[in-house]
Amino acid sequence: MKDESDRVELPPKTATAPGRFQPLSFILHPYFIAALILLPLLFYTLSLLRIMAATVAYPWELDQGEGHNVWSAWLLMQGRGPYNDLNHYPFFDINYPPLHFVVMIPLLWIFGPSLVAGRLLADLAVFGLAAGVGAIVWRYSQHSWFATGLAALLILANPYIYIFGIIASVNISQVMFGVWGLYFLGRALDTIAPDGTIQPSAKIHLPSLGIGLALLLAALYTKQQAVDAVAAGFLFLLWRRPKLAIICGLIFGAIGGGLFLVIDRLTAHQFYVNLIKVNLNDYLPRQLREQWTAYGLMHAPLLILAAIYAFTTLRSKARVSLWLCYLIATGLGSLLVGKFGASETYFYSNIAALTIAAALSIENLKSKIKDQGTGERQDGRPKTEDRRPRGIFDFRLSPSVLSPQSSVLLSLLFLQNLLFFHSPEVPHPWQDFIKGHSGNYVLFGRLPSEADRAAGQHLADLVKAAPPPVLTEEASFAMVNGYEVVTNPSNILVFHQAGLWQGEELKRMIQERRFSLILLHGYFLPGFIQEQIQANYRQKETVRLNGGDYVVWERLSAGI
Repeated sequence: MKDESDRVELPPKTATAPGRFQPLSFILHPYFIAALILLPLLFYTLSLLRIMAATVAYPWELDQGEGHNVWSAWLLMQGRGPYNDLNHYPFFDINYPPLHFVVMIPLLWIFGPSLVAGRLLADLAVFGLAAGVGAIVWRYSQHSWFATGLAALLILANPYIYIFGIIASVNISQVMFGVWGLYFLGRALDTIAPDGTIQPSAKIHLPSLGIGLALLLAALYTKQQAVDAVAAGFLFLLWRRPKLAIICGLIFGAIGGGLFLVIDRLTAHQFYVNLIKVNLNDYLPRQLREQWTAYGLMHAPLLILAAIYAFTTLRSKARVSLWLCYLIATGLGSLLVGKFGASETYFYSNIAALTIAAALSIENLKSKIKDQGTGERQDGRPKTEDRRPRGIFDFRLSPSVLSPQSSVLLSLLFLQNLLFFHSPEVPHPWQDFIKGHSGNYVLFGRLPSEADRAAGQHLADLVKAAPPPVLTEEASFAMVNGYEVVTNPSNILVFHQAGLWQGEELKRMIQERRFSLILLHGYFLPGFIQEQIQANYRQKETVRLNGGDYVVWERLSAGI
């Protein structure tokens, strides 16, 4: 008989027995939580890809100015340039620096003067921006896959990017160059310690510094609003290395200012007029209030996470970080959305800064949760010395850990996913509130229909049947027929309000009925020009396109 002590006690059956489904453990599993956060963002990214593909294949404007940006690049390719005197025929100019248009030229070699070239470049810039934000978070989160993926997807899933980032505009390119410039500036100035703290580099990495400053200059020569990224970079450089900041500032100013003077001289000072003088226009407090209300509500969780990042940074030993400078600079820059002619795209830089700050804030909170949920290392070394690449969620949650910081973190991310809800079939429910359409343009966020495509082709055929010159408020109908683009009407309106446009030559051409056809849509041309159109032309037909009315005017007979 075996001794009583030889008996083996079987463990009691518990909820942790193998093979038994454990609902709480499944819900708290890190990969399940990561999926709940990331899958909606992947869905929105898929919506972005769908709308990108649809709009690249769509030949007509979705927003006023798309065709004018493409035509500006076409003029540069021909050696003519878009910086002209708006008071003289063909009454065309552009009020952006030239880099974006120079970069578009290779696409024009392939596609010709087509919206395809402009939209493809914008799409590439969107992915370039997401990659830049991801690269920043990857480095400063010490290679956290979750934080990096989250940051990149928050850019691609953002409704503001979805609505306005897919059109042929310069805004995404400007932010992309700025973000990459700051990334390289960070590589030159920052060292990441094993415990995750950011320390000044003992030795400046000069190649990274040079690349960073060159990219910031590229951003500034893409759109003037890049001054926010430039300011953030130089403020941080001044904080870290005052003498180096002064030297770099002098070199940066000499190159940038010298280039400006050369271009201004080559364009008979129209470069200065178009980029600087015309932008000294009215400020509309109501527009600022409406735009920021919509933006703030849409991005409330990210704003909270960014505020947490700012608070923890200010309390840290470093006090200041490059990304805190970028967050503040872009927040101040977004106040320019109140200027006349400004649009939702003025928030793009702040969206990038918010995303970076929020992702880094989440990573900091996640690290604290990990420290709460794990014990000391068996080798006796501090936990902060473990520099292995981190997984998506390389710690296991438990009910004791899931409070209070992690609960707030997860709730904010889930709420942000809900606020971002959109698809081509169901545009954002706040579309009107966030100015998802403006004026006569209401197709934003929707897939173009065959009816829209056919209506646009009908208008293009009417233009083709009319001998040049033809005046069209949108450039695509002229470009598709190989005609000269006449007028940039939104710029004419801004110039006129600034007292820089008299319009006598255009007025005389309309009175003489020199244009065989006039196609109006947004009615940007000043009132006295529209009065002359009504006196010397008659409405031939009205065509419904993209949810707006395009009015075709034909000239009156000589005896009328």
